[in-house]
Amino acid sequence: MVMERPSLTGDGLDQVWTLVRARLESRGTDNRGRVRLPPLTPPARLTLKSLLGRPPSTALDLARLEAALVALHLGDDLVDALAALGHPVSGAAALKRAEQAAAKLARDAARAEAAGWPEPWAGTWIDEVVRAGVLRGLERDAAVRLVQEVRRVLDHLDAEVPTSRVDLAADRLGSSHALDPGTRLEAAATRALAHRLGPADTRDLWERAGAHLDLTSGPALVWRLPLRGSSGLFPLTEQATALGVPVHLTQLALRRHPAVVQPGTVILVAENPRVAEAAAQTASPTTVVAANGNPSGAVRLLVRQLLDSGAELRYHGDFDAAGLAMCARMAALGLTPWRMGEADYVAALEEADRTGIELPLDAAAPGPTPWNPPLQGAFEHHRRVVHEERLLAVLLVS
Repeated sequence: MVMERPSLTGDGLDQVWTLVRARLESRGTDNRGRVRLPPLTPPARLTLKSLLGRPPSTALDLARLEAALVALHLGDDLVDALAALGHPVSGAAALKRAEQAAAKLARDAARAEAAGWPEPWAGTWIDEVVRAGVLRGLERDAAVRLVQEVRRVLDHLDAEVPTSRVDLAADRLGSSHALDPGTRLEAAATRALAHRLGPADTRDLWERAGAHLDLTSGPALVWRLPLRGSSGLFPLTEQATALGVPVHLTQLALRRHPAVVQPGTVILVAENPRVAEAAAQTASPTTVVAANGNPSGAVRLLVRQLLDSGAELRYHGDFDAAGLAMCARMAALGLTPWRMGEADYVAALEEADRTGIELPLDAAAPGPTPWNPPLQGAFEHHRRVVHEERLLAVLLVS
């Protein structure tokens, strides 16, 4: 007996097709198995009985359903039949599953590649790279290549031959921009260097590894730097002082002509370039080196050279959480915090109150201030920011 074509779009069956479509979208168009049926109306139950050749149970066998729909020439398979019934299966979920599978394949391949590294931290490193999203969107081969390129960078830096990061990228990776800030490779390689050398800011990590960003940017701004006559930069700083202007010293200049001063020379290293500018404007006899915030490679190089010469380096910065943290780092380099104690901070607050100045507040808590422990508590209590520029009168002797 030939079964007559039942009405498959009648009242009550839409919910069945919706369930079947959702099943295929969530588990794949090749998935079959069984789907639990919702409560059916009598007409819907009768239609399914006619379609399947027997009364429907509590679950619908998708393979049997597919065979019945194909027999009615509604399509070549279950997906085609659902489309003919007004319930097309979306490919979005399948695409997402494919992307997730590809992403997992890429992650697994990258981890396998890193597993061959000799460093004990390699596994932790690649896990961090994955969590940071560095591999996101990469296919398997690209993810493996990224790990290999980081390895190539590390191996080159092992040779301890100083180079610029741009030259390293061009010579070893084929593109001078391969290690530019913001690239996947730069992010992954920087994390590797942090494991190798310890935590530090990005510029410092690369310079400590022997790959400076460049030798001309981030120069040190100096005023009245009394270099010894034997120093190659002596004519430059001497002329700048005579002209009444501060001068920038780059890493390139300081590497070729190290700064040398008389032992015992007192030099103020300030956080902000305005201090050096004000010193020049007032013809102050105070020698000033401006760190310009977090010190660049040129500033750190100059500081090391001056300390090696026997200079007495005093450091001053902003009274805020970031400034106190920077002061702690500078103290660790061998500089002496100067006028950066609790009494100096409280005096600056009292001066602001006398003149009716409302100082900004710092939401960040201060870190330790080992050079003057009471300062941490005082700043924690007040949280009022005193920028270095407000203290020029006490920093510079005119």
